[in-house]
Amino acid sequence: MTAGHRSRLSAAGLLRRQFFAGPVASIMLALLVLGGALLATGVPRAVAAMHTAALEDSLGQFPGREIDVVTSSRNLPELGASTGGTSLEPDIEAIWGAQEQRLLDIRAGMPELLTHVTADPLTVLVAGPTKASVAGAAEGSTSYQLFTAFDPRIREHIELTAGEWPAALTDQVPGPTPLEIVLADAVAEEMEWALGEERSIPIGTAPHDVRLVGTFAAIDPDDGFWTHVPPVALEPSVAYTPGGYIEVTGLGFADPVSWAALQESKLPTTMDAWFPVLPERIRAADSSELTAQLGEFTSQVFVLGGGSWEYWFATVGEVAFTSGLTEALDDAAVAASASDAVLATIASGPIGVMIAVLVLGARVVFERRRTGLELAAARGASPGQLRGILALEGLAIGLPAAIVGGVLGTLLVAADGGVSGWAIAALFALTPAALLVSAEPGLSPLRRARTDLGGPATGRFRWIAEVLVAVLAVTAVVLLYRRGLATSTASTGVDPLLAAAPLLLSLLVCLIVLRVYPVPLAALVRRTARRAGLVPFLGSARALRDPSAGLVPVLAVVVGVSVAVFSSVLLGTVQAGVERAADAQVGADAAVGGTPFTLEQLDRFAAVPGVAATAPVYSAKPTKVTADGRTRTSTLIVVDTDEMREVQAGRDSATPLPDGLSQTGADDVPVVLSKTVADFVSAADSAELDGEDFEALGVVDGRTAYSPRANWVLMDVANAKPFTATLVPRTVLVRFEPGADADEVTAALAAIAGDDAVVVTPEALLAELRERPTTQGLVISLVVAIVLASLLTALAIVLTLVVGRPARDRLLPLLSTLGLGRRGERALVVWEIGPVALIALVAGALLGAALPFVVLAGIDLRAFTDGDAQPAVTLDPWLITAVLAGSVLVTVAAATVASRIDGSVNAARAMRKEEEG
Repeated sequence: MTAGHRSRLSAAGLLRRQFFAGPVASIMLALLVLGGALLATGVPRAVAAMHTAALEDSLGQFPGREIDVVTSSRNLPELGASTGGTSLEPDIEAIWGAQEQRLLDIRAGMPELLTHVTADPLTVLVAGPTKASVAGAAEGSTSYQLFTAFDPRIREHIELTAGEWPAALTDQVPGPTPLEIVLADAVAEEMEWALGEERSIPIGTAPHDVRLVGTFAAIDPDDGFWTHVPPVALEPSVAYTPGGYIEVTGLGFADPVSWAALQESKLPTTMDAWFPVLPERIRAADSSELTAQLGEFTSQVFVLGGGSWEYWFATVGEVAFTSGLTEALDDAAVAASASDAVLATIASGPIGVMIAVLVLGARVVFERRRTGLELAAARGASPGQLRGILALEGLAIGLPAAIVGGVLGTLLVAADGGVSGWAIAALFALTPAALLVSAEPGLSPLRRARTDLGGPATGRFRWIAEVLVAVLAVTAVVLLYRRGLATSTASTGVDPLLAAAPLLLSLLVCLIVLRVYPVPLAALVRRTARRAGLVPFLGSARALRDPSAGLVPVLAVVVGVSVAVFSSVLLGTVQAGVERAADAQVGADAAVGGTPFTLEQLDRFAAVPGVAATAPVYSAKPTKVTADGRTRTSTLIVVDTDEMREVQAGRDSATPLPDGLSQTGADDVPVVLSKTVADFVSAADSAELDGEDFEALGVVDGRTAYSPRANWVLMDVANAKPFTATLVPRTVLVRFEPGADADEVTAALAAIAGDDAVVVTPEALLAELRERPTTQGLVISLVVAIVLASLLTALAIVLTLVVGRPARDRLLPLLSTLGLGRRGERALVVWEIGPVALIALVAGALLGAALPFVVLAGIDLRAFTDGDAQPAVTLDPWLITAVLAGSVLVTVAAATVASRIDGSVNAARAMRKEEEG
């Protein structure tokens, strides 16, 4: 042997020759491992990305004030410059710097994650409302109410459209120097306030002039900043006074330095200081940690000023921050848990099929190596050496495939899925070696046994295993029904029992199929024995005595078909639930919203041809509910109950409006509460709404068509005046006349509402809900589960027939010498898998139709439908039929392909195999 020459008979050379002697089976097994590792690393990352997108989408539906970390006070800010300097302009820094510095210090002490998801602090002080009197106005003419706001960073939120910025007021108030303000274009127009015009507001016992020097537009109208000021900042409120006169309310911004001159003016004030929450920075995986940090932060008090009394006003002192972000994160966590539970339930079936296919694939590889390994055993190779050879090939198949699959899964989805996916990928990498080594005891050709002698195993172990599977499956179903939805995944996350239930039931059905199918097959054998045809008798006899379909392929067929049918039923159920939720959220034939509407617009809405009735939602603003000293923010909804009943008459989803809701004059204001608020005040000795007593006439669990929040208080417009000074209709529900053209009516409503408003119909909302990340993720998962289960089922059938090929290689050539043609040979191949596959298809279909009634008893689907009620199981016959037809076609195609796998072995070689075997 020359130097450097590598012998082909070395260990490495023999292993290489063995691999390339039959590489197809090994390559196929490697592809299975690659696919499993890709799914193991890619799916958790995709789920994490879906949860984060769903969380951002959910937080985007909350007004900024509800999720920002905010403190609100009626006390005045402590004026003065900061000790170290801030980013405020020098003249503003001299007045607002001290408070700005304290807010920055508070943020610096926040936990790291909370700091990451919030922005630098903002402050706004709103004074008023006060009557802005027009000189020479006649009695009974339109009156004007003015809020005046002071924001140290106002130029970051608005831009001038006309005029100039207001100058700082430094003279005594009241006095001869007017207070300069700017108004939004729409507010200035509705208030009929021209640039340079002066109006007077009462300050103390004397009037003081206010001059309009400019108009503005919001830089970003969707900025959460605008939720911290009255809604009349960008659009005016136009309402009727109790005396029947028109009253217009708006808000103007003054130079923030001017507040130093006005702090002793005795104007009613409210000051918000807050840290804006940045939803795009919040990851779903951080929700629990962020919730804990929020809880810790909001339980503390911080010094925002001296808290001293200055003549007739007090400066702000110690404050506590609140945020609705905790509740929003909790709601998102419930939705994520429900999503995980559904996905785990869906995934359990394909995982079972994947394991079954891996077992079959490893068996095919082993059968390809059997002859060489038997020869090695006959020449003295020890069992340890044989196991080592198999283990090395298994590792050579599994490790590279798992690494490639894991890397692909990581690169395909840009999200953090944790390390659990790589742990599962490592198991896939070791699976081929483990399966191949476990097959080693059957290597001696002297120990080969004919499987066609005798019936299926009926030993004690099989009975024990079958009884154990049946007990586990029945126990899982009973526990799921006893537990129900209330204590399911909404609080516990992914439940192993729930996730395993479909697979356990599939195993039970498989065992039933294996026990039942020999009975009709034996009757078929007896019947065909009396006929002249060879193929039906021989095929049915071989299927009965030497069945290729053991537990593994039957499991693949049953699980594959049941997953497909279950997924189709679940998909139909979710789609029906989304339709009902869309109808409930709109609450009418159409809802117009997005901007405040004037009285003129309300009249024009009602006059549109095809409109039968309209009902405005006059207010949907933040409010405070206090119970035994504890306070939480809620949403105040104000409607005219008579108008709303007319619009929503006959709708199943209408919010109940008790008759006493519009009664006035009682000591306790009649209201309807959401269940969230009702639970908050239920155990309290005393409860108030913005400092006023109230009486709950009803409790509604969930949301209304008037507000997207599930946390609300509803009252009639007749009782609203003490609770809100601005009855601004931002949503109008519309009922169409029978036979009206919906497209024409909505187009007319949109034209009246303006470019910034939106007209929503149940059909349009349905399309939007279907685009939600959670719903899209479920639909994609269901489609992938159907396709993957079908492909794996087909592959399992092919592998099953490939495993049975050695027996056919001995039988078919002999039969061909007796005159059996190629069509008969293929028919015999189909007989190997056909009977049990047909029964498994039927069993899988029945199981798939039954699974939703079992599994959905413990899964909350409201996260996918965006509804307040659990959707009922819906069977879509067309969808189920299509899925079943696809499953049948896949099974038939797989059997046909497997029957055409080349089995051309001549009679002499077949006889030699019989002699050797």
